[in-house]
Amino acid sequence: MILVEEAHIHCKRHGDTGAATACLKALLPALAVWLLLPVSSRAADQPATLQEVGHDDLSARGLNSALALADRCAYVGSRGQGSIAIVDVSDPAHPHTAGSLPGRAATTTRELRTVSSRKLLAVLSYSLGRGGVNHLDLYHWSDGCERLASAGTYDFGSQAPHEFFLWQDPGGARTLAFTAMFGGGRPDLQVIDVSDPASPRLAGTWSSPVGVLHSISLSADGRRAYLSLWTGGLLVADVSQFTMGQPNPQLSLLTPVGSRLPPLPGGNVHSAVQVPGRDLLVLTDERYPPACPYGPARLVDVSDPARPRAVSVLSSPENDPATCRNSPVGTYTSHNPTLVGQLALITWYSSGLQAFDVSDPAQPQRLAEFRPSASEPGQRDPQLGATLAMTWSYPIIREGLIYVADINQGVYILRYQGPHADQLARVAFAEGNSNLFALAAEPSPGPAGPAAASPPGGVLPTAHPAATSRPAASSPYIVAGAVAGTLIVVALISYSLLRRRRGSAQ
Repeated sequence: MILVEEAHIHCKRHGDTGAATACLKALLPALAVWLLLPVSSRAADQPATLQEVGHDDLSARGLNSALALADRCAYVGSRGQGSIAIVDVSDPAHPHTAGSLPGRAATTTRELRTVSSRKLLAVLSYSLGRGGVNHLDLYHWSDGCERLASAGTYDFGSQAPHEFFLWQDPGGARTLAFTAMFGGGRPDLQVIDVSDPASPRLAGTWSSPVGVLHSISLSADGRRAYLSLWTGGLLVADVSQFTMGQPNPQLSLLTPVGSRLPPLPGGNVHSAVQVPGRDLLVLTDERYPPACPYGPARLVDVSDPARPRAVSVLSSPENDPATCRNSPVGTYTSHNPTLVGQLALITWYSSGLQAFDVSDPAQPQRLAEFRPSASEPGQRDPQLGATLAMTWSYPIIREGLIYVADINQGVYILRYQGPHADQLARVAFAEGNSNLFALAAEPSPGPAGPAAASPPGGVLPTAHPAATSRPAASSPYIVAGAVAGTLIVVALISYSLLRRRRGSAQ
């Protein structure tokens, strides 16, 4: 109705009713076709965007590390010796600091995860020097996520942990922290069973035959692991003995060492995260200054785990040597990915947050970016370069919004608009460093109908790429009938409007 009236107003500029009616009749076919198109097709020409919804700079403290999210709280660790900031995000447009957990001397709280259903926060810390500790600390809350109490600790002793992937079985009975000991010596992998937070225990270990383990991720069902071995490349493994709770569990390589996927020249394999429901990984390559060109990301086909195969490269503008040579000294490198449907959201340090369409692995498309408007933080990491924005954490998706932490600028809450935004909107929770995943509840079909539940394994169903970019094919008779019907409706409405306006003018 509004569309037709706008068209009529436009046509009245012809000066008389007859000319206006002729003008409107000429527009009717185009209006009918427009009305037949789905909203997603009408918006296809609109550029994708990442828009800021809310921001808390954490008092401009700087040296922020990982981000975790549960209930109304966001938790942000420290790359230095600072506290864990607790941010109230109940109003995403106005997040604000609501408390903190004190830091330890000579210790960085580098990695954080939550298990919201168990009211549990896991914090991985490692020593920065004399007097520091190497711990996995567990906290719980009862009446409010900002009021945390210590639940238990696993002490790695003199070995420094680096990253961990949190895996929970579908029933929630077992929770495992697959911990990469990058730079901490052998074994490269320590799997900590935190099912009982008061008594975390070592479930098993593994040592890499090549390179050193920087990070590990698991498939949603917990059977496969993707091992990022820095300069040693990528290996795929079977870790089902761990996730099934077998005694004395062992990791079995599915990729022969000689067939591993090597890093790009001058680069590394930093992290690998699976595209939901597909035999496809996003691999990132972290390079610090003065690395020009900096590390891009890659899409890797693992349909044959014995021979992982890179199929394409994901880049930000500064991954072009000509661009990075003329850019301020910074760290324009891929870092941590989170995948939802056909969207890859990747933190990229100085290049902010980058969004890609990976529906066609051979030809991924860079859709949008968000680069924080930056101010000088209280503390900085000098090895990262001069740029004030350093977007770092794994993005977290919750109820259609994107949460991300920046080393220098604090916590951002963003909204994505563009291709496949409907897939992101259907996700209640997702992050790249755990298998915790939930679909948003949909309205029940009737008074007794059940709400939508997360599918087995937490895999977001994805349509064929064509189904998200253009209307499905229909019978020509149906289309012709729909066009004719729409034309009749539009003509009747326009005729009514013309009569009404003519009557009011007399």
